[in-house]
Parts: sequence; structure tokens; C-alpha cells
Amino acid sequence: MAGIEKEYFSLEEIENQWGIPHRDLVYLAENGLLKVSVRLYGVHLENGSIEEDDDGQWFSVPEERVWFDGLQDLRKHDVYRLFHEGELQIDSFDGPYQGYTSVLHPEGGVSIKRDELVVRREERDRAASKHGLGGVARSTANHFEQRNNFAEVTLGDTTYTLGPIQAQVVRILYEAATTEFPWLHGQRVLADAGSKCTRISDLFKRQPEWRKLIQSDKRGKYRLNIKFS
Repeated sequence: MAGIEKEYFSLEEIENQWGIPHRDLVYLAENGLLKVSVRLYGVHLENGSIEEDDDGQWFSVPEERVWFDGLQDLRKHDVYRLFHEGELQIDSFDGPYQGYTSVLHPEGGVSIKRDELVVRREERDRAASKHGLGGVARSTANHFEQRNNFAEVTLGDTTYTLGPIQAQVVRILYEAATTEFPWLHGQRVLADAGSKCTRISDLFKRQPEWRKLIQSDKRGKYRLNIKFS
């Protein structure tokens, strides 16, 4: 009889699907190689952003308060503590880039037990492809992800935190990469992104590994280092 289509799986199910020992799954989870989540019911959450003032001090800006039912991702250090302590009061979850998600009610946070941890379906599939688990062939392509309108992008194992204009450049190159014409003139891209720089290398000079993210044809054209099938 065919099984149901699940949106998330227990850690035991993941171990059985991948055919790996528990210690290997723990290694992936507590090192941030496998994102782990928990199912919440009727928890009051506050979502907001983290901003920096003129003195370089960081402060939180609340944006919404919601009564939440669903999955929330755990922070890596909380996952580590859960595996070693078995139970934990958690007052914050893994929020978006330069953002936060904190618990307003219950006061003091949500009590989470180790056996309540789950993995989202899309995260299971991503990790299986990246690490070659459960009979899935290891992906040889550079996996690309973007968050917060390209302010943070990940290519393979490298994550880049980008300024507003850098993010615009990457967004433009990403959109071109989805077409039959991924190569664009660098000066045109800079102009469209609102940059006063005349060379891509000048804009990204504070990103030491930017050439892994953006390729040059040595003749003034650039493309994002990804390919779509």
C-alpha cells in the first residue's frame, strides 16, 4: 500500500530512508548540514529585523506578531544542546537573514524534546542530493540559494553577504542565467544596478571569493556561475 505524502519526517524516518546510523544524522544536524525543525501549535511569535545604528550598535525592529501553527527551524546551537540534553526551553528560532523570530507566549519559551525534531521534505531532498544519501546521486552542480532579495546568497559551500548594489548585480545576473543569454556586459549591469563603479571587480573588491560567484569572459562580459538544465 502506498504511503501518504508527508511534508516533514521524524529523525528516525530520515535515518531509515537514508540507511545511516544515528550518530551520522546527529553530525549533520548539529553542524548545520541538515536543517532541523519542530512542529508548533498555538505559539505566539514575534518576527522582525535586526538593524544597525550610526554608532554600529545592533537593535531589533518588530514587524509582526502572530499566533502560529506550523514548522519552525531551529538554530544550530539549540540542535546541538537538544541532542546532548534531551529537552530544552527555546525562546527563539532560526529567523530570516538579518531577522529574528522570538517566542512571546508561552513565557520563557517552548519546551522541546529531542524526539519531537523533524526534517522538512524539501530539506531532506536537498541534503540527500548534496551529500549523496539514501541512494540519491551526489549533486556535482553548484547549488545556488538566495535570501532577503539577494542580500545573502549561497553558491555551493560558500555564503556571501552582499550590499544593496552588489545584491542588485547578482539578481540581474541570476535573471539572465535563466535565459538563453546568461552573459551580460559588465558596465550595463552596473548601470542597471545603480552603481557608480565602472568595473565589476571594483564593486566586489571586498568579496575575496567573488570570482567563484561571478564568471568573466575576459572581454567585458559576466555571468553568474550557475547553469539551469
